[in-house]
Amino acid sequence: MKFVSYTGSDGIGPRVGALLKSIDMPQECIVDLERAYALYLEDVVADPFALQIAAIRIPQDLKALIAGGPLSITAAREALAHVSQALGDAGYGRLLAARVLQPSSVAKLHAPIARPGKIIAIGANYSGHIAEGRDAGVLRELPAYPVAFLKMPSAVIGPDDMIVRSRHTEELDYEIELSMVIGKRCRDVPAANWRDVVMGFTIVNDVSMRDLIVQEKPTGVVFQGKNLDTTCPMGPCVVTEDEIADPGSLEIALRVNGQTRQHDNTENMIFTCGQIIEYWSSRLTLEPGDILTTGTTSGVAGFSKRFPERLLKHGDVVEAEIESIGILRNSVIDDESRPAHLHIA
Repeated sequence: MKFVSYTGSDGIGPRVGALLKSIDMPQECIVDLERAYALYLEDVVADPFALQIAAIRIPQDLKALIAGGPLSITAAREALAHVSQALGDAGYGRLLAARVLQPSSVAKLHAPIARPGKIIAIGANYSGHIAEGRDAGVLRELPAYPVAFLKMPSAVIGPDDMIVRSRHTEELDYEIELSMVIGKRCRDVPAANWRDVVMGFTIVNDVSMRDLIVQEKPTGVVFQGKNLDTTCPMGPCVVTEDEIADPGSLEIALRVNGQTRQHDNTENMIFTCGQIIEYWSSRLTLEPGDILTTGTTSGVAGFSKRFPERLLKHGDVVEAEIESIGILRNSVIDDESRPAHLHIA
């Protein structure tokens, strides 16, 4: 399944949905999972409390749905399967009218996990990116474990939201990262069992302020350089782990204004998904909806304006694409140019 958080053309949202393509529909649609599950309970189970049960089992926040565990995930799967069956029975128009279906083209997607409990961002996990850091004098010897830093939930934005180039930075950079979504509360997970605790995968663009990172490095604490507002684009969906047979063999690419800047395969990660889960679950309790990224590859703009032409500027369109997940697209806007609704009073 591909879970999304969306607001429909009626302005109601965010709601939890699932992306669906079918030969029985003229275009890709979003299945509203609460409404679809209520329909399933009415049509198949004949439950008189279908609406009430659906509202509890399919909450309108994906993090809460994940916390619901197997019961909520199973309900979502039953809902999607029932809609697929109904389409085969020529039910497309009926499902649209009932708002069980919504064309993706008229919906607004949000970050699938609006406010993760924590975002553990892995650094230095591709040799090419490590070489870039060493050439800039920022990285030296690395420990033999998946080093990480935290990104703040307040930095999260969704597909097509604006990355604001803060007035506090002159070196705004991009980093595409395959990211894991934790599905259950866990500690001390062996690498071989990592799939037991990962609900799915999404894309994170670890937007970075290189000049701020350089300023912070002597203190040993990098915080501002990774956490200004809007610097954690996420999406467009969360793909359940069962749909990705090998997350260690996915094509990844990032483009700016159509020009490819980063291109690699996750087979070149130094630490695998299992190794990342094993290490960090031995140090921290991981909880439903937490995000663990897996690091980025080479091709970034770099430090100290090494490649000034690559630095993100007002008007740039950034597309982060990972095989089997989709494309996360965001535009860049200067701080002083952002619309009034992006300002906080």
